[in-house]
Amino acid sequence: MLGKLIKHELNATGRIFLPLYFIILILSLVNRVLINISISTGPLNTLRGFMIAAYALSIVATLVVTFVIMIIRFYKNLMSDEGYLMFTLPIKSSQLISAKLITSLLWNIASILLVAGSLLIMLGTSNNMTILRDFIDFVARGLKASFGSNYVLLIIEFTIMMLVSLVQQILLIYVSIAVGHLFNGHKVLGSFISYIAISTIIQILVTLILLIWARIAGSSLAELEAIPQKVFPFSIIFALICNILFYFGTNYIFNRKLNLE
Repeated sequence: MLGKLIKHELNATGRIFLPLYFIILILSLVNRVLINISISTGPLNTLRGFMIAAYALSIVATLVVTFVIMIIRFYKNLMSDEGYLMFTLPIKSSQLISAKLITSLLWNIASILLVAGSLLIMLGTSNNMTILRDFIDFVARGLKASFGSNYVLLIIEFTIMMLVSLVQQILLIYVSIAVGHLFNGHKVLGSFISYIAISTIIQILVTLILLIWARIAGSSLAELEAIPQKVFPFSIIFALICNILFYFGTNYIFNRKLNLE
């Protein structure tokens, strides 16, 4: 059933995202051609500027739409009138949450990869690719010099940290919407206030933990150099704990405290 829910969600949201992705790819190709044209005239320069601006706006629009659609789909399908139908189906609330989460995560990752790919299409000349390879080699040598053979593990930890942090942001929105609907009135305002309150609590907790950690660890050079190796695992564990709390908190509200009035 979860697979069917994800497929349905991807089909529904794909009608919005795929045209946006197509526009970005077309604009990146057009800009690649215009950038490689050596002729420099007033009208051509104006066209170049216009197309680059259109490309930049399309990227911003895609990233914003990805965020907005994530909120609207969750709110509209589960917390509005459609929620009455969804929660009468023989589907567990955890499956509904998981389907929304996985779909949102996939589209966020797809949007990031698309932006990176479109930049490579637009700017991926031989000279630029050489510069990019040199930069990557420079960063790799710097990491290897600082962390030795652990630099590969550091990159893996950073990637995992970014992924679980993205999940955390999605689930934070979900639990905020769910908590906001515990209010009898002004549910949207309640969701917004819940988001701010939960975010503030998280920031306070992180700050307190870091202050205690800094006081215990000290400020020696060895401790400072070891910060990235400790911060990434801590961030992953903290985000995972938040994800578990947010997920099961949302699921609990759906099962026990659901208020769709």
